[in-house]
Order: sequence, then structure tokens, then C-alpha cells
Amino acid sequence: MPDLQSIGGVLALAGAVVAVLRRKHAIGGWLFYFFCQVLLGVALVGASTHWKLYLSRTWDDPARYFLYTLSNLSRVALLAAIGVVCIMLVETREWQWVCGLRYALGTYALLTVLKLPVDAYCFPVALSRDTLSLAFPLVWIVYFSVSRRVGRVFREKRG
Repeated sequence: MPDLQSIGGVLALAGAVVAVLRRKHAIGGWLFYFFCQVLLGVALVGASTHWKLYLSRTWDDPARYFLYTLSNLSRVALLAAIGVVCIMLVETREWQWVCGLRYALGTYALLTVLKLPVDAYCFPVALSRDTLSLAFPLVWIVYFSVSRRVGRVFREKRG
């Protein structure tokens, strides 16, 4: 059976193809790809997270358990919240959800930056992955701040 990373890669590629095919629609192109990426990310995080690690009895060191839970569960919860905001944005097409999405992405980036010293000290194997994960919120904050399509669809209500 293929692993989740392979399935995620195939689904991300499929989402990219659909995004290209939908590029003439109001919610198409990069905007569609973002929504696919978030919902796929929420599903993959939900499926691949080792939920037993959030049980204190699986840890010998209470401080490491606390740091792991605080630094990881907060980002998982925020990613789920970003998914909810995306659904609300698509459903309502209200500009307030774009603003909320940018704040949520900024908070996700901040939590990731705060997680890096914890990784470096306690979980060095996760450091490179979490450093790379900073690209997700930073790229999309810029996109939702400068995209003409985002302004046209959600602020001007055209398209």
C-alpha cells in the first residue's frame, strides 16, 4: 500500500491540474490550488499524526511532553481553523474572511517560528521539516495581500 506522502503528492498534483483547468473561473488557478492545499493538508495531518503522542503516559519527561504538545497541537488546531476559514470564505465570498485568513496564516507562521527553538533543543529531527513549513503561510500571506483575483472575487464581488 502506498504511503500517505505519496498519496498526498498525487492528490496535490491532481489539485494543480484542476486549478489550471479552472483558471478562468472566479475561484480557479492559484486561489483554487490554495483551497485544495489546505483541505488536503488538514486531511493528511489528521491521518498521519501520531495522536498517542498527545497522551502524557507515553512520555517519560513531562517537560518534553509539554513542549511537544504545546508546539505541535497548537499548529494542528490552527491548520484546522484555517480549513474552516477557507470553507467560510468560499461559501460567503466576504472580504472579512480574507482578512481572517491572513491573520490565521500569520499566526501559523509565528507559531512555527516559536516552535523552531523547541525543535532545535528537544526534537532536532523535526527542525528542517518545520523550517521548510514556514514557506506555506508566508507565500500565501503575500498571495492574499497582492492578488488581483482575490481582490476582484472577494472585495469587488466580481467573477
